[in-house]
Amino acid sequence: MTTHVQLHDRLDYQSVMPLMAELAAISDDTLVIDAGNIRHLGTLPLQVILSAVKTRAAQGKSTRLANASDNCVDMLGLFGFTPETLTQPEAWT
Repeated sequence: MTTHVQLHDRLDYQSVMPLMAELAAISDDTLVIDAGNIRHLGTLPLQVILSAVKTRAAQGKSTRLANASDNCVDMLGLFGFTPETLTQPEAWT
């Protein structure tokens, strides 16, 4: 089964706990994270997403980032990621 999560337009320190709870509650084998609305992506929410991706990968589950907005792509680039590499822990090293 697949779960779709729509990210909010502004992910900053205030969105860390709700995002962490939302991602931790997903047990489906496939997770699609829709980043089409993102205008701002902070370091802490990015770490939450990376943690969820890595944890899910260790459990044999897949995660995919979909519809990344131009702002999202730009901000991921600042951190050294692309929408594709963000969800591939094996590419992080």
